[in-house]
Formats: sequence, structure tokens, C-alpha cells
Amino acid sequence: MSGTSSTAGEPLLPGDDLRDEIAHLQEAVRSQRAIGMAIGMMSATYACSTEQAWRTLLRVSQDSNTKVRTVARVLVATHDGTATPDDLITLHSFQDHLPASGWPHGPSA
Repeated sequence: MSGTSSTAGEPLLPGDDLRDEIAHLQEAVRSQRAIGMAIGMMSATYACSTEQAWRTLLRVSQDSNTKVRTVARVLVATHDGTATPDDLITLHSFQDHLPASGWPHGPSA
């Protein structure tokens, strides 16, 4: 793709494609880590298997029209106490789709 235009209309420089791919892969690793952590926390919180936790995560994502990686990231951030105000708004948007016992807030919850 070298020599083509970027979305901003500027020509791509040598190595831009590689940098974009690396950035994409780094984001994928972060997303997978958050998804794995969310599955583990859901499994422990709701006393279910990891398969059931994964299916719950998928169902919450689909029912709330929120990306799985976003649901996972927000659940982890809420649980560990690092949730931003935007994360709490996002949590509120899909909280009704979680199992009836809800989601604990903060590391001591």
C-alpha cells in the first residue's frame, strides 16, 4: 500500500502501514487481555464456568449493542476502581443486561 493516500489525504510514508499494523495488534492484545480478565471475574462473581461467563459477556454485548471489548474493559475498570465517568455511563447503558445480582463496584466489592 505504500505510496497510496491515507484517510486524511496525505501520502503514506514508508513504514506507515507497518506502524498501523503494530498499533492494531497492540490494541488487539489489550482487548483480549481485558476480555480474559472479564471472563474470569464474571466466572468468579456469578459462580459459573468460563464458558458460561463468555456466553454471558457475548449476550450482554449483543443485547446492549456494545462491543465485547468495550463491555469487558468497562467491567474490569469498574471492578478495579479505575473506571472513568464515561466508563460508568457505558456500564449504566448495559448494566440491565447483566445477571440480576449486578456488577460489583471497586476492588473491595
